[in-house]
Amino acid sequence: MNKASRFMPKYVRKKATPLAWLIVFSLLALLAFFATTYFLIIVGLFALVMVLEFFGKPRENEYYENLYNSRRVLSICDFAKEFDCKVVDTWIIRAVYEEIQEYLPLDEKMPIKSSDNLKTDLRLDDDDLDLDLAEQISQRTGRTMENCENNPYYGKVFTVKDLVLFFNYQALNNAT
Repeated sequence: MNKASRFMPKYVRKKATPLAWLIVFSLLALLAFFATTYFLIIVGLFALVMVLEFFGKPRENEYYENLYNSRRVLSICDFAKEFDCKVVDTWIIRAVYEEIQEYLPLDEKMPIKSSDNLKTDLRLDDDDLDLDLAEQISQRTGRTMENCENNPYYGKVFTVKDLVLFFNYQALNNAT
């Protein structure tokens, strides 16, 4: 029998390899070379990014604050009630809920609904999901990311509920 989900370990970030550090330092050296050569272009691009960030951030913060205020009374219990815990692994329910909360740009923990659309409601893009959240949820739940294309939810993950069910169909990792 699986331990209760509240005893699930937190996500442990992998340390960078020496090759990764070599690549980072090489890119920084290239940047330094081009910075001296194309100084004005780089300063202009940097200024453009800062202006876009300055004007876009307040709107994004306001959106998330309004979303938080509209659901502040909800908890993980409300989220878990939307799944049949005899069918869906409770570790997956907790890991998806907590990892999405950690990923959102709020100081408070945003209550998550299973009906939340990952793109429109939570404003997560495919890279957030594929590169970060999937790896973190996979590690915490002990589910493998191999043979994803055989999963009935492959390419059909639009809501948080879909994400939970996607991982529920993934095989347990033999290494854990």
